[in-house]
Amino acid sequence: MELLAPTPNTPKSRWRSGGEEKRPHNGSTPAWLISLLIHVVVLVSMAMVALREPSRSAPSITIIQPQEIDQEMLDAPRELAISDEQQTEVGVASEQNGMGMALSLAPTRADESVAPIELEPIVGDVIRPEPFEVLPTAAVLDETVVVMGGIGEGATGAMGAVDRLTGEIAASLDQNATVVCWVFDQSVSLAGQRKEIAARLERVFEELGVNRSPAHRPDLKNMVIAYGKTPTLVTKATDDAAVVIKAIESIPVDDSGIEMTFTAIQAAANEASVFRRAPRKNVMIIVFTDEAGNDQNQADKTAAFCRTFGIPVYVVGVPAPFGMKDVRFKFVEFDTKYDQDVQWAVVEQGPETRYPEVVHIRSGRFADEAIDSGFGPFSLSKLCAETGGIYFAVHANRDVKGRVGNDQTAAMSSQLRHFFDPDVMRDYQPDYVSAAMAEKLLAANRAKKALVEAARAVEISPMESPEMVFPRKDDGALSQLLSDAQKAAARIQPRIDALAEQLKVGLPDRDAIKEKRWQAGYDLSLGRVLSLKVRTDAYNTILAQAKSGMKFKDPKNDTWVLEESTDVSKVGSQTEKVSKQAVMLLERVVRDHPGTPWAFLAAEELRRPLGYTWGERYTGVNVPKASEGGDGGMPGTPSDDKKRVLDAPKPKRPLKNL
Repeated sequence: MELLAPTPNTPKSRWRSGGEEKRPHNGSTPAWLISLLIHVVVLVSMAMVALREPSRSAPSITIIQPQEIDQEMLDAPRELAISDEQQTEVGVASEQNGMGMALSLAPTRADESVAPIELEPIVGDVIRPEPFEVLPTAAVLDETVVVMGGIGEGATGAMGAVDRLTGEIAASLDQNATVVCWVFDQSVSLAGQRKEIAARLERVFEELGVNRSPAHRPDLKNMVIAYGKTPTLVTKATDDAAVVIKAIESIPVDDSGIEMTFTAIQAAANEASVFRRAPRKNVMIIVFTDEAGNDQNQADKTAAFCRTFGIPVYVVGVPAPFGMKDVRFKFVEFDTKYDQDVQWAVVEQGPETRYPEVVHIRSGRFADEAIDSGFGPFSLSKLCAETGGIYFAVHANRDVKGRVGNDQTAAMSSQLRHFFDPDVMRDYQPDYVSAAMAEKLLAANRAKKALVEAARAVEISPMESPEMVFPRKDDGALSQLLSDAQKAAARIQPRIDALAEQLKVGLPDRDAIKEKRWQAGYDLSLGRVLSLKVRTDAYNTILAQAKSGMKFKDPKNDTWVLEESTDVSKVGSQTEKVSKQAVMLLERVVRDHPGTPWAFLAAEELRRPLGYTWGERYTGVNVPKASEGGDGGMPGTPSDDKKRVLDAPKPKRPLKNL
């Protein structure tokens, strides 16, 4: 039977079939309507099935900046206060104030493990993965905060960081079965800490439910990797906690002094990448190190590899010294075959930024000392940021208030004289961006670019021990002394002037800077350079004025003494104008950035006056000296001239190989 569509003139209630009118009989439903309903149901069902497919977003490696968070997240801890005393419990119970983070989990487990220790090199083949859609981030913390160490996640000891990581592992286990790669620096300086960490992990595993029968955790596996010059797989993935602890304790010391940190991290990611395939497991890499690494040129490659597999990297490391690459390290020998006296080594633990942002000016004062930057070494912190991990900046003196002296500096720790509140430093995070983006940001602002270019210069020093005392034998001799002293100022004046002009090029863009870190850095550097310029100009000018002749107020005096003064009005209006600009910049740093390294250095600079004034005193320079006599004899010898036989001194460990 052929069905024809209704014409415009056909009533809606009529359809033609074979030329005859067809009307519904007794109110029954027409066949066409039944067919229409069936087709609609089928189409709707197909649409609903299609809607069940999740949308796939393009992979992203952009680091999300901190945003406004719920009140519940505001309760997350921002600072660690870790006790060095041995605790009977781990996780939350191991800290006096409680963290509310280390979750205790106890699913079933086997009575015994059959996983043996296997010592073999890490496999070098690279697996070609499919990109992951979602990059894991630190689970316990707010996911928008990816580098807690970089924004103030400080700790006084590695043990506290391990307890904090217990919460991260537990949270990962809540989501999925997890493989943890423990990566240890084999350096001499970290040898003692490795043993402490192994002992601590025994209790951590128990807290996670790994040891206690019958709550074995087959969903948690651990592998151990050690590195110095090369990475070595100490044990493959195992769910036997005893094997893991024994493996860590067995790690030998590598005294080569070379630490291929990023090579080891990538090797660990390569070894664990198989677990990121179906059935997928979570993978975490946890690194313990106390230096920045000798292969930082591999940092970006390593970060890209870990991001591809969705593997977050956590680092228990050290704070970087503010604006410095190297810092002194208090080494206390642990091996009795070596001399046990304290030695001060120089190690690489910084800087905290990609490009230098601090113009170094040697003042001979506290401002020259290494201080805490509030962040970890740049390459390691950036790696944690890009992979969604955490950087823990560990230093035993973090809770010390005021200046930390040599005796106070903890053994096996860097000599950082001052530490700063992590909550304050949170607003001064470095730019953890790619090199291309960093160059783009510099090119967009002349003040930032000027700061980096000036900071790249070698350290600038004021006059080397400027002469401050001028005895007057006669006018000619005094004039010669003054001229010789002026030469010291003349030698460094051109360099200071050039540096000041280089920084002042950025002044038009200074107010366009929005980041507190760059504001503080530019103002401090220009303020300190201008202060140095004023002091040098003032010194040179006041000596020149003195050459025209001066008279002592007290005729008995015979020596002129140059003293520091806040008054610079006597050395010229231009110098006075520059001094006011320098003071304005330094005071703005102190006012706008309190509790930061920049404010600390600015305050130190302001304590020293910018000008000079003349004082006078009597030294007897013109009094003839009596001839010195004596019998020319040799000092007497000790009454006890017996030879003492001493034990041969023990050798000292070469500090360059720490």
